[in-house]
Amino acid sequence: MRRYGVRAARHPAVVALVTWVVATPVAMLLPALADRSPFSPRGAMLPIAAGGLLLAAGLALATVRIDRWLGPSRTEPLTGVAAGLLAAWVALALRNSLHGTPFGFAGLTGDEGRMSAMVTRYSATAVPSDGIVAGVPTEYPPLFPWAAGRAAALLGADAWRVLGDAQILTVSGAVLVTFLLWTRLVPAPAALAIAAVALVAFGDPRKAHEVVALAVFIPWVAATFGRPPRGRPHWLPAGILGGLVVATYLGFVLWGAAGILVLAWLTWRTSGDRRRYLTYLAKVVAVAAVTAAWYLVPYGWTLVSEGGQMVSDMFPAPAITGDPFPFLVATPLGVLQTIGLLGLVWYRRTMWWAMPLLWLVAGAYLYRVLGAARYILTGHTGLFYHTARMITVLLAIAGVLTVVQAAPGLLRRLAARDTLPSGVAATALAALIGWSAFTYWDAWTPPAGGTAAVSGTRRYATLAHTEPRPGGTLPRYAPDEPAVRWFPVEPVRRAVTSVLGRDAAPRTLSYDERLFAYLPWPGYIAVDRTAASSTSHWDDRHAALAALAAVSDPNTFARAAGRTRYGRIDVFVLRAGPNAWTWRDIRFRPAQFAAAHFTVRSLPGGTVVAIRRTP
Repeated sequence: MRRYGVRAARHPAVVALVTWVVATPVAMLLPALADRSPFSPRGAMLPIAAGGLLLAAGLALATVRIDRWLGPSRTEPLTGVAAGLLAAWVALALRNSLHGTPFGFAGLTGDEGRMSAMVTRYSATAVPSDGIVAGVPTEYPPLFPWAAGRAAALLGADAWRVLGDAQILTVSGAVLVTFLLWTRLVPAPAALAIAAVALVAFGDPRKAHEVVALAVFIPWVAATFGRPPRGRPHWLPAGILGGLVVATYLGFVLWGAAGILVLAWLTWRTSGDRRRYLTYLAKVVAVAAVTAAWYLVPYGWTLVSEGGQMVSDMFPAPAITGDPFPFLVATPLGVLQTIGLLGLVWYRRTMWWAMPLLWLVAGAYLYRVLGAARYILTGHTGLFYHTARMITVLLAIAGVLTVVQAAPGLLRRLAARDTLPSGVAATALAALIGWSAFTYWDAWTPPAGGTAAVSGTRRYATLAHTEPRPGGTLPRYAPDEPAVRWFPVEPVRRAVTSVLGRDAAPRTLSYDERLFAYLPWPGYIAVDRTAASSTSHWDDRHAALAALAAVSDPNTFARAAGRTRYGRIDVFVLRAGPNAWTWRDIRFRPAQFAAAHFTVRSLPGGTVVAIRRTP
């Protein structure tokens, strides 16, 4: 029993987890201790300096052949240490980029503002609901914002301040999870290489929940539906993992569904006990459904009972016309992906991992083709262009596995010897980790002085520093560009609470969604039609709002505002103009907000707020 416990403690997965738990708090605190602007060269280089020291130590161990002292069975835990340190280093790199700002990557621009609204919503309630239109079941998978929002409530912190750290820890955790899951399927050094290249292929901290969902999804499919050499995981944890993926980001399941079905059918055909395999899959699916039921049941019941208006996949995203073949790009990652594609075809009958990855790639491309055809016919994309995120990671992982399989034989032939030269594998792995870390740091670190703030992924790090706080002040190191318009959230809050009380949570119509990123007030309608949940019936709400704006009599208008088809509107936050107050394309007239029924306040930034006082 004692010997088993020692072996378990030395397992690279256990060592990686312990290392990450110990090192990550240090990584999160280090930028604050150094206290330098991430826009300065000295501040930006902090993660590179720390990572360089760790990499140099790793290369020194490889050079002196530490296995001569410890034995090969005792050097494997060192791979776990490296994986834990890599994941913690990611936390350092991202935390350093956000040093000096309370916001997450991209500030509150676009989807990040809506994610902040969801986190803020869940800081006030544990019930899955839309981030803006409260009381409507959420269409977007809620696990990530729910966890961040509940953490904010537990800590007593502003939810919008928690999002940045939630993004950082989730991406860092995704690197760790990738290693943990793949160590069950491949040797630990290969799992470490996969964790490193997957980070570069898709490690967008703005989409941290997608990063961790994909980190789980790919090895989960390979292990559950394929034929891994160490056997499939027990149906209970496999089902729980599948349900967590669905509740975190449903897209990968949809894009990979065709590939999963083909893989399951092929595995069933070659299974020695077909009935047992089907029973296993049924249990996995059942557990996954139960795990995700808190999200799927309210959402599905609403669609069945009330219907929905799908408009969120009609956004004309630039990625619609993006390159669908990432493996043809002349970069180190593109070369690795090309090797991966060739390897999937070459090893499809000989290596167990080739079939699962190959069919996931094929299924994603099939979804993309069908989605493009549907887009031409209907204008609905089904977000087919997001399949690129899954494809690029799949091919990068395949590239690693292909190199691991083919390189030893090729090197032995080139060296004309039966064994590899000492230190070659360790040096190659260290070089891969170093390249991955530098590439990731370069992509997500603000540019020096903010001079390149409007281009590339560095823009999102810069936007975290240019987003005004609720009161209008800028973060500590905010550059001059790009300028972000201030929405006067704090003046709106003061105006409303002065009339309705400090604990008021009025149903609000706001021309800027930033209001809901800061305040857990229920909204009447989302501002961006192509980002609205289908369960919120955006088009119908818009029509109801237009009908309300057409009511000219102030008394009738006040009564109508209290009983629209989708509930009352307590507060109007509108753009102030000389003759009209507007919400998007809808024009209200100042005369409609009579003093007998509304308290009206003019606020900075061309904003006017009308607070309904009548019941």
